[in-house]
Amino acid sequence: MSMVDALGRVSEIQSTLVQLADPASRAKEASSPGPATSDFGQALASAVLSTTAAPASWGSGTSSVGAVTGDQVAATAQKYVGVPYLWGGTDPSKGLDCSGFVQRVYQDLGISLPRVVHDQMQAGTPVASLADAKPGDLLVSFGGEHVAIYLGNGKAIDAPVPGKTIQVRDAWEQYSNLTAIRRIVPDRAPSASAGFPSATLDATQTQYAKTIVHRVRARGLPAQAAVDAISTALQESSLRMYWNPKVGGSQALAPDQSAVGTDGYSVGLFQQQVNGSAFSWGTVADAMDPVKSTDMFLDRLTAIPGWQSLSIAAADQAVQRSAYPEAYAKWEGQARQIVSALSGTGA
Repeated sequence: MSMVDALGRVSEIQSTLVQLADPASRAKEASSPGPATSDFGQALASAVLSTTAAPASWGSGTSSVGAVTGDQVAATAQKYVGVPYLWGGTDPSKGLDCSGFVQRVYQDLGISLPRVVHDQMQAGTPVASLADAKPGDLLVSFGGEHVAIYLGNGKAIDAPVPGKTIQVRDAWEQYSNLTAIRRIVPDRAPSASAGFPSATLDATQTQYAKTIVHRVRARGLPAQAAVDAISTALQESSLRMYWNPKVGGSQALAPDQSAVGTDGYSVGLFQQQVNGSAFSWGTVADAMDPVKSTDMFLDRLTAIPGWQSLSIAAADQAVQRSAYPEAYAKWEGQARQIVSALSGTGA
């Protein structure tokens, strides 16, 4: 694409975004002066200095991304009211565009999101309709050209168009142009007293989950890596150590003889191939060992450039190269809850 074409595309998208405000709202804004410089300074100070949530950290044991709620997302987003729109902006001291704003809000809460709308609309899990939306959900419109954060009660917040500022307003997406709704954080964070979600996992699965979380922490990786690993293991093996009749020696290493897999030459928690092909993960013994297989997964995950900016599903697929790349997304919510609960118990 030439520079002229690129500038033309920018103008086209910016013109499209002008539709984000309804006619009455545009008329009102046109007759009102923009915010004074001091207003911007106050908004920036509020956004930068008042953000209380720290990035996800193993040290505190409670700041895992799974512990973030939609209400926290909504509250954090509103601290940026008054910051001006800037095309391509990611620095609130200068201005933010719609996806830069969304990325910044979630970053303040320790959650990594991709930079652009087309990637953000693949993150998290889908929400069926605006009637089902909850605070913190992403509202994607115009086929993936714009994104806002839903606040609840028919309200949303976004960085709208050049010349305007981040603002709270009626969620116009309920009328037209709604492309997708994505939920990044669980409906409800596990409470401190909730403990581990044992209702969904048995003792063996729980122990494997603890092993994964322990390895991530021991390697100094962020909690996101544990969510990647556990969501993959939930999809590939339901957090069980599978052996495979086609893989010699795997049965003798299996603690549960009933956990039998037949997919290619895959074994273990992550269904890692061990037949010596181009996708081989290593030895049978390594793939059937929860610590070594977790390390092999983490080695490949962290070797992906920018892995922390990928959605959980995209990162899992980049590691696993599955024939069903969309399958990982459905496990993200449960994986976040598991990691959050284990972090809270100091595991």
